[in-house]
Amino acid sequence: MDVFFVISGFLITGILLRELQSGDFSVIRFYERRARRILPALFVMMAVSSIIAGLVLLPYELVTYGRGVIAVLVFASNILFWRESGYFSASSEENPLLHTWSLAVEEQFYIIFPLVLWLIWRWWPRGLVPLLVIAAVISLALADFMSTRMATANFYLLPTRAWELLAGSLTAVYVIRRGIITGLVGQVLGYSGLAAITFAVLYFDSETPFPSLWAIAPVFGSVAIILGATHATTVGRFLGSKPLVGIGVISYSAYLWHQPLFAFARILHPEGHPAAVLMFGLAFASLGFGWLSWRFVERPFRRPGSFSRRKIFALSGLGTAAFAGLGLLAILSQGFPQRYPVGQRAWIVKRPVEYTRYVIGRYDSIRNAPLSLERPNLVIVGDSFSQDLYNMILENGAFADHAVSTLYIPAACQIFFGVSFDEIEANIGPKDRQMCRSNFLTDTHVEKMRRSDVVIFTANWHLWAAESFRTSLDAMALPPKVFVFVVGSKNFIRRRRDLLSLDTDHPNEVREPVSDMVRRSTEVLARDFGPDQFINIQALFCEGGCRLLTDTGALISYDGSHLTREGAKFLGGILLDTSPIRALAQDFRSPAGKRIQDRAGED
Repeated sequence: MDVFFVISGFLITGILLRELQSGDFSVIRFYERRARRILPALFVMMAVSSIIAGLVLLPYELVTYGRGVIAVLVFASNILFWRESGYFSASSEENPLLHTWSLAVEEQFYIIFPLVLWLIWRWWPRGLVPLLVIAAVISLALADFMSTRMATANFYLLPTRAWELLAGSLTAVYVIRRGIITGLVGQVLGYSGLAAITFAVLYFDSETPFPSLWAIAPVFGSVAIILGATHATTVGRFLGSKPLVGIGVISYSAYLWHQPLFAFARILHPEGHPAAVLMFGLAFASLGFGWLSWRFVERPFRRPGSFSRRKIFALSGLGTAAFAGLGLLAILSQGFPQRYPVGQRAWIVKRPVEYTRYVIGRYDSIRNAPLSLERPNLVIVGDSFSQDLYNMILENGAFADHAVSTLYIPAACQIFFGVSFDEIEANIGPKDRQMCRSNFLTDTHVEKMRRSDVVIFTANWHLWAAESFRTSLDAMALPPKVFVFVVGSKNFIRRRRDLLSLDTDHPNEVREPVSDMVRRSTEVLARDFGPDQFINIQALFCEGGCRLLTDTGALISYDGSHLTREGAKFLGGILLDTSPIRALAQDFRSPAGKRIQDRAGED
C-alpha cells in the first residue's frame, strides 16, 4: 500500500495545486470527484460480498461483517480493524473487507488535506513545502517509534501513514515547480526507484516492523520513479508498456476484488489454507473482475456528463443508507442464527471478543497480586493457558482457601530462567524479540515463587522451552516446601465452522487428533518431570483424540486453544479430580494442606 499512498498523494495534490493556481479550487467539486472515483466500484464489490457473506458466514462472523460494512461507509474501517485486532482476534485473512482500511486512511487524509492546503495557499504560500516536510517528518518519526510499541495501531492509523501520502504531495509540488527530472539523473532515479521497491517486495515480511524507517525504501522508490521514469528512460518505457498501463488503469477495481476472493476461499477451505495454485488463480481472477468493474462501473460514473453532481451525491447517499441498513440488520439479528439447528446456535453466535473477555476477565484482577501473609499462596506462571487454568480453578471451586497470584509470560516468549536473553533469542521470532526482552522471568519473580506454597507452570509449550525447562526450574532453586507442578499443552479444532458437521448426538466421540507440537512437548515434559509433578492433559483428556464437546454437548474451546466457560468447568473438573494436584486443590485443611503448614512451621 505504500506505493499506492505515494501515488495517491502525488495525483490528488497535483490536481488541487493546479486548481489553486488557476483560482478554480472547489471543495465540493473535489468531493464529487472522490465520490465518482471511489463509491460506485466499492458499492458493487460490497453488494456481491454481502450476498456471499449471507450465505457462508457463521452468525458471529456475519455480525462482524455487518460492523465492517458500517465502518467502511464512514471511512473508519482502519479504526475498527485496529480495535478488534489482537492475540485472540479472528484471522484477518478471513475478513472480506479488511483491505478497505487503506481507503479509510486515504479518505480521512482527504477530509482534512484539501482544506489545510487551501488555508496554506491563501495565508502563507511560501510555507507550503516547509509545513509539509515538518508534518511528514513528524509522522515518520511517530511511525518508527510506534512500530515496536503499538505495532497494530501503527499499521492501521492515519497519523503513522500520513507521511507516505505527504511524500507524494511533496513530489507533486516539485514536479509542478520544476518538472520531471530527465537525462542521466532521471535514468538513475528510475533504476534506483525500481530497485528500492523490488528490495521491499522480496525482503520485507511479516516480521519487518512496518511502517517504520524500513518503509522509506518503497516510498523512496515510488518518489524516484515518479520523478525520473519518463518515456525517455528505460524504466519509464517499461512501466509505460501497454500491459502495465492496463493493469494500472484497473488497479483500483482489482484491489477491491482481491481480498473478498481470497477471504471467502480461506473461509470455505476445510483447513483455511487453500493451495497456492488456487490463490494464484484468484489473483488473476481479481484482474478479470477488476476489468469488468472498471469497464461497466468506474468508467460510466466518471465519464463527464453521464451523471450530474446532484445525481452522484443522491446515489451516494442512497447507497450509503442501503448498506448501513444491511449492516445494522446483520448486527441486530445476531447474524441470523435461525439458519442453523438449535443445538448448534450456542457455538456460533458469540463473537471471539466475547469469549476473550471471559478468558482474561477475572485473571487480570490477580495479575502480579502480592502474596498473602494470612493464607497459603498459589502462584500460576505462564501465558494465556494460565488464564485458562485460573478459570478451571474458579469454575470448580478449587484452591478456595488459597490466595492466588499470577505471573504472565507471553506465549511468544516462553518460560525460561537462568540464562541470558541473548542465549535463547534465536528461538523467538524477530517480530517478538523486542517485546520479549522485557517479558521473561526475573529474580524478583522467582523470589516470589520461593515464598509461595504452590507454583503451577503452564504454557503453550514450544519444544525448545519444554526441553530446557528442567534446567530452568533447577536454576530457580525453589525450596522443598513449595509444591511445584507443570501443566502440558492442549489443542482443539481451531474453527467453529468445522464443528457443524460433527456428530453432536455423541459428544464423547467428537475428538481432535493431538497436534505434533503438543505431542512432542508433552513427551519431553513427561520424561523430565514424571507423574508426581507433570499434569499430562493428553493422558487425562485426549485418549483417542482431545474432546471437543462436554458431556452435554457444549463447546470446550472456541478458537482451538482457549476455553469457554463450559470448557473450563468440564476440563477443569477432570484435571483437578484426577491429576497430582487433586489433594492440594481441595480445602487447605486437607492432609496436603496440613503438610504445607507443617513445612512452613519447620522453616
